[in-house]
Amino acid sequence: MRNSAPLLFLGLLLALAALAVFALSRGSDYDRSPLGNKGLELWLQAKGIPVLRSDSHIARARSEISLRIVPLSIRQNGVAAPQADEKTNDLGPENPAEEASHYALPTLIIMPKWRGNVSIDGVASESGLIDLTDIRSELDRIGYSDLGLNRSENGFEEAHPYLKPDQPIRIALYHAQTFDLASLPSNCKELAGTLTGALLVRCENYPRVYLLSDPDLLNNHGLALADNASFAVSLVTLLRKAGETRPVYLDTSGQPLDSKKPVDEGRTYERSASDLKRFFAYPLSVIWGTLILVAAICFWRGAYRFGPPLREASANIEMSKTAAIEATARLLRLSGNDGRMTGQFVLHLLADKAQLFFGPGAGNEAGIERLFQRLARRDQATAKALHSSAQALIDRGHVMTRADLHRNLEIFRKSLGSIDLGSR
Repeated sequence: MRNSAPLLFLGLLLALAALAVFALSRGSDYDRSPLGNKGLELWLQAKGIPVLRSDSHIARARSEISLRIVPLSIRQNGVAAPQADEKTNDLGPENPAEEASHYALPTLIIMPKWRGNVSIDGVASESGLIDLTDIRSELDRIGYSDLGLNRSENGFEEAHPYLKPDQPIRIALYHAQTFDLASLPSNCKELAGTLTGALLVRCENYPRVYLLSDPDLLNNHGLALADNASFAVSLVTLLRKAGETRPVYLDTSGQPLDSKKPVDEGRTYERSASDLKRFFAYPLSVIWGTLILVAAICFWRGAYRFGPPLREASANIEMSKTAAIEATARLLRLSGNDGRMTGQFVLHLLADKAQLFFGPGAGNEAGIERLFQRLARRDQATAKALHSSAQALIDRGHVMTRADLHRNLEIFRKSLGSIDLGSR
């Protein structure tokens, strides 16, 4: 269990890192999905129109921006795709229409159309469309209860709306979503539309607010169709007025704006070596003292209480074995029996080779016999000479003359050296 603690701590760190990466990349993933608006941001910037994105950590003032674009979302869980920075189901303390009137800020509100599974699956199909009843509820919430919505049943359709006189733009929409012209209130005006419905309207109760019925004219999924990208640029240029240089505000969080530009309260500080003293002031001094005390106790427990580290038992065994062999050899040399010593040397050497090939339990006569059989399969003649010289030294080494002893020992040495033992 003690050894598992570091692994558990490492796993916890990895999980937290993965969670942080997921949280940071969630908004970026949605921006690049079919329902996101990253393509609109890049396209407007390429056409010389600066774009600011909403950030929950940065407050924006009305005076900083020329046009606010608000993609509306359904407030029911699981119905509409969440916005990139959305944390709750609410769009904020105020709805964007009321805020636009309060700050006299041109605001483009984009109606929702697709469910959240479209951004996950990457496929915009009829099953991914939001029910019109839910969208009408959102219209009621922001103060447009008189507007009606229709949706075409014909799949992909083309239209040629006019944003400028005598300059029609060819657009393409899948199940085009438009405001109903027949029920369009008298205080609302169509600014662009198709033959069967209005795409862009403005009403007198909120004169600074423009409603776009179909989000496919501005999202990643729709910008690649027909001349929808040209329509998007013309629409933004029309609503932010000619000659405007302030950026467009792409608001995906729905947070209210500030009435005034936030004052930069940043200060410049000078650091010196004396600031290091603050790391040892109370209560940090208590923490440092505790760490030093714990380190001292650990050092005493490991170095003094239990003594110096012990050597490995295997090293002691090897040293004892070497000493025993040296003592035996010295006794044999003192007795003048070199032949017996040579026979034991050859036997031990063959036993070591057998253990090298067949494991610790092979250091016996059966293991040595298996070793000779293995060597014979590689080089039968040399293995036969090795076997005969080794057998002679082991069995008759103690009765051989010095000349025979040296001759057999030389044959054994050359035969063993000429055979490729390989690896286990």
